[in-house]
Amino acid sequence: MLLQSYTITKTMPSIVRDDWMGVWAELSDDIREVLPYLNAIIKESSYNPQQQSLSFRRGEKVLNINPHEISIAQATSMEDAQSTLDELRDYINETWGKRETITPLYERRKELKVKDIVKLLPQTNCRECGFPTCFAFAMALSKGQKHLRDCPPLNQPAYVEKREALVNLLCSSGLEDVTD
Repeated sequence: MLLQSYTITKTMPSIVRDDWMGVWAELSDDIREVLPYLNAIIKESSYNPQQQSLSFRRGEKVLNINPHEISIAQATSMEDAQSTLDELRDYINETWGKRETITPLYERRKELKVKDIVKLLPQTNCRECGFPTCFAFAMALSKGQKHLRDCPPLNQPAYVEKREALVNLLCSSGLEDVTD
């Protein structure tokens, strides 16, 4: 077990909504060694190797993990924050226990920009995907809400190279789930 416990050290009201709060917890153990493993398996995370921090969203919550501290933005209550911290502690320990089977990722993921996706789409605004524009489809694709198969023109021979480039772009950003 890498992380034994945590202690909530600070809370403050959210400036975004009255029913949210920010929570900071000090960790009983230094967890810097697990961060590259978490970076490898949390696909939409943002890892900063210099600061040794990992940020990601879980629902509406924004979570930030540092070697000695976890912060939660947008918790709905102390109970919600504690439940999230308990889940994170367990997830950190589970990941650490499986580290032999995970290839750690020590650098930042390539940041996925919607404009880069749009450039590789057919740009027909045909609406066959269910969206009014290719840009709107690209936004949904970048969030994992749509798949490449949802764009019928991409399956035509004229767009084979663009489709391959999209698969590479999406996979390098941790979104291989949307490429089928």
